[in-house]
Amino acid sequence: MGWLLLVLLAAAGFAVVASRAPAPDERVPAGPAAAAARVLDALLAPGSGRDPMADLPADFTAELHVTPVRAAAPDGTVRVVHPDGGCSTPWGDDDTRWDFSVGCKAHDFGYDLLRYAAAKGTPLPASYRHELDARLSADMHRQCELNPRGSGGTCRVVASLYSAGLVVNSWHQRWGPPISEPVGAWAIGLLVVAVLLAVRVPAFTRRRVPREHAHPLGAAEGERAAYLGVVRLASLAGVVVAESVLAFGPLLGVPAADLWPVTWLLQLVPLYFFAGGDSNLLAWRAARATGHGYAGYLARRVSWLIRPVLAFVTAWLVVPLSLDLLDAPDAAVAAFGRLVAQPLWLLGLYLLVVGVAPAALWLHGRAPLLTPAALAAGVVGLAVLGSGSVAAHAGGILLALFFGQLSFLHADGVLRRVGGRATALVAGAALVGLVLLTTVGGHSPGLIAEPAETASFVPSAPAVLLLGIAQVCLVVAPGPAAVARVARGAAGRWIGFARAAPITSYLTYLSALLLVAGVVGAVRWTGAQGLVLRPRVLAAVGLLVVPTVLAFLLFEKHRHAPVAPAPRAGSSRWDAVAAALGTAYGALGIAGFAVTGITGTAHGSVLLGLPLDPMSGVVHLLLGWYLLHSVRVGTAAMPWPWLLAAVACVPPMVTTVSDVGTAVHLVTIALALGCAVGTAWPARLRPRRRRSAAVPQVHERVSG
Repeated sequence: MGWLLLVLLAAAGFAVVASRAPAPDERVPAGPAAAAARVLDALLAPGSGRDPMADLPADFTAELHVTPVRAAAPDGTVRVVHPDGGCSTPWGDDDTRWDFSVGCKAHDFGYDLLRYAAAKGTPLPASYRHELDARLSADMHRQCELNPRGSGGTCRVVASLYSAGLVVNSWHQRWGPPISEPVGAWAIGLLVVAVLLAVRVPAFTRRRVPREHAHPLGAAEGERAAYLGVVRLASLAGVVVAESVLAFGPLLGVPAADLWPVTWLLQLVPLYFFAGGDSNLLAWRAARATGHGYAGYLARRVSWLIRPVLAFVTAWLVVPLSLDLLDAPDAAVAAFGRLVAQPLWLLGLYLLVVGVAPAALWLHGRAPLLTPAALAAGVVGLAVLGSGSVAAHAGGILLALFFGQLSFLHADGVLRRVGGRATALVAGAALVGLVLLTTVGGHSPGLIAEPAETASFVPSAPAVLLLGIAQVCLVVAPGPAAVARVARGAAGRWIGFARAAPITSYLTYLSALLLVAGVVGAVRWTGAQGLVLRPRVLAAVGLLVVPTVLAFLLFEKHRHAPVAPAPRAGSSRWDAVAAALGTAYGALGIAGFAVTGITGTAHGSVLLGLPLDPMSGVVHLLLGWYLLHSVRVGTAAMPWPWLLAAVACVPPMVTTVSDVGTAVHLVTIALALGCAVGTAWPARLRPRRRRSAAVPQVHERVSG
């Protein structure tokens, strides 16, 4: 029961936050919107003697089909109200036995004015909705004093509940103009999110990801793999730290242009792809040796990648709430935004590199030196001849593939045979070239881009190419003894924990950073004196601590697993489809969160003609994770994963209506249903006597 409650809370949190309305564009009221603002000013001050009807726009009734009237309030004032309004509840209008009707109808009229201004193209500031909700709350509590009906305490409780409902609803709509919300689509989305989470929770699933046979590695190869594993995780941590410095430096009065030395030290993305190339190489060799093929390779590699992505997505969902509690300015929101959105581009690009790694290895086997040379030439050519976001993205992809090719050369021993002196000369030449490029060459000395719809290491692709070459020379310089010490030392153990619990690690870091932001905010943002933390700051940090603990309990608290059985005959075709579809939807989910941004306000974002919003991003990411998980646990040859995949495509198709989106999801539904039929039909025809030849199943319960 406890696990069920945790999953429902997590799913509700994902769905509620992801379904928030886009924030309106606030402008200075003019014309009809300015008249509506004057009516609201009078409505919010009922004791001022001003008549709201005096400034009512002439076309208000024609626009909204509402004819306002005057009504006497219990406190003796005269209000202008919506005659058909009332105190709205999930079960309909309920003015209660204490008669809150006049206040509720005046509140409804105020909401009508907000809708009118939005219809005229100039949404009013969020402060008006704040004040309207506060006015109704004050009216209801005043009514409890004037007409308690013998139960003043109960009346105040009811008034407080109504007030809380107002705040929640207004917060959900980002304090913009009131809109009708697709509750039915959200309910389906909530159910799908809950199921997709539940099928990955160890307490609910009967099948677990087994521990696979370790592909035998030589001593030197195993130490190299462990050493580069440390490099890969350390490089990703360096990127996050660099983004933190660049994000919060300007908030502390340090110009971003003065932080360029930080980018030279912590622009470690080339090392991330260099170390990742070795990991992809070993994973592909292991998949071929064990008979799992491309589907097994892809499922295993991408499943690991999506787990840290879930850390960024959880932060994406929770951080805006924390920043609301901190009353953070727009600059702070943007600062945290780059901490969440920028690494998503990096992980999304790495997903692409993982997918093409077998093809990259094929090229390496046939042209080991020509392939990286051609990629480097492509990087320089795009920088010289290309322009725009397409060239920037293409340059980032070529950079990632180039450093992957260098990793293959390192695995073959080519870089080691070059010798230490030659390696040092290459590194020195690369650094000299970098200095010349950023001084006399006209390139910016900052090597990490400002947040934009490009990869985080593309501000100057040739500069990062030179920096990466110097970094690779430094990484391959240590001898076998030094590599072994790093692989077996404390750094290796810490990296092992980070790999086993990436969500917990990242959210813990973000919680600490948010705590620091709360301290800074107490001094700078709100004008408070001293470093005393307010309850709102602690609540903001708690919003991150809670999902951190839940992530560890639900997904990252591991137990020992039995060894995986050999691949089952006849299941490879379903595994391949599930792996490809899971990778595609995982990438779509990552891109969705990177495009819509941390606040989720960019609801009009479109990627390749497909509209994206937070709700569809959550469903896409969890669907991709689940399909890859089904390959790893051997359920892709069963109907149920495919039926769930078909159902999961319904909420995104409803919340993001477009021809492209409908076509993509309908094709997926048709494919999933076809696979469900294809997996169910042979099972019914298979003779019972053949069961004895099946591979024995492992019945122990183990965690994934």
